[in-house]
Amino acid sequence: LRVARPLVALPFAARNRYLRRLSAAIDHFIAPSHFLRQQYVAQGWPAAKITVLENGMDRRRLRNAQCPTLPAPATRPHFGFLGSLAWQKGVHVLVEAFNQLPATASLTIYGSDQAFPAYGAQLRALATHPHIRFAGAVSYENVGAALRQLDALVVPSLWYENSPLVIQEAYVMGVPVLASKLGALPEKVRDGATGYLFPPGDSRALAALLQRCIDEPLLLTNLRPNIVPPPTVEEHTAEIGALYGTLGR
Repeated sequence: LRVARPLVALPFAARNRYLRRLSAAIDHFIAPSHFLRQQYVAQGWPAAKITVLENGMDRRRLRNAQCPTLPAPATRPHFGFLGSLAWQKGVHVLVEAFNQLPATASLTIYGSDQAFPAYGAQLRALATHPHIRFAGAVSYENVGAALRQLDALVVPSLWYENSPLVIQEAYVMGVPVLASKLGALPEKVRDGATGYLFPPGDSRALAALLQRCIDEPLLLTNLRPNIVPPPTVEEHTAEIGALYGTLGR
């Protein structure tokens, strides 16, 4: 990956040289996205030694999750964000976009701002829409229950994402995803099939997409039959086992 700032670039260059030396002793690598594979190939890693396998998910944990204390959304459609409240996650882009919408939709933001409390405070000050709710961090056990309430998950990232687990969790729950067209996100979200993409950092474009979801009630509903859940942990383990089998020949 190219890094513009010299103070960051120098340690990364040393890290990459070390990893390339280390790679000579490794028979094979697994990447959960083609994007990540391409990044390493571009840095000189052997393409033949990298296989793309999506992460396995515990579907039962997600689908069986129950949390009656989660408040119901004020209005529908109900959009949501689950993740760290950090600038690179683009939460401010989502808040800016949602501020432009009528009060006929709601947004719940799940995430902790302990790492970046100033950013969390800025988000709360930025939110002027009456139906934006900051719900704090959601526990591992309650992720499925939180996703079940959503009509769409929003992933407005401003940096490269590899294979966000929250997208796979949303797909287990049959929830469409609206995501930035950046990194591996276009690979994980099939535009017009399992969700929709928008330019990263463009709050106006995101607002227009959200407004379209409000104006066309079936837009999100019609995506749900196209969503295929990720492999189970057992299926993923079997894929890794099969890969091991080919390496032993």
